[in-house]
Amino acid sequence: MKIKLVVLYPQPVNEDAFEEKYNNEHMPLMRKLVGPGVPLPTYRTVSTPERRAPYYRIAEIQFGDADHLNEFVNSGKSKIGRDSSVEVSTGGKPIYLVCHEQPEI
Repeated sequence: MKIKLVVLYPQPVNEDAFEEKYNNEHMPLMRKLVGPGVPLPTYRTVSTPERRAPYYRIAEIQFGDADHLNEFVNSGKSKIGRDSSVEVSTGGKPIYLVCHEQPEI
């Protein structure tokens, strides 16, 4: 069963500074850590006139299964990635979720 590590980034203090560091430092580091075959989709949230989005950016690391996630975590690479995500997240600590992909209905 596919499994994802999802990272929720709070609204940053400075969006331009966040984007610069996120795109030019953090994401290249993550690509190096997880390797070329692991999908790393990332999304910017959209605020509406009624409400500011609670999270600024959402990122995923898509693993083939729990064994691949555990291998990443046990290798120490996840700590390097987590430390980098905390450093880039100037609006507060990111939230990390582990999610199993559910069958499509």
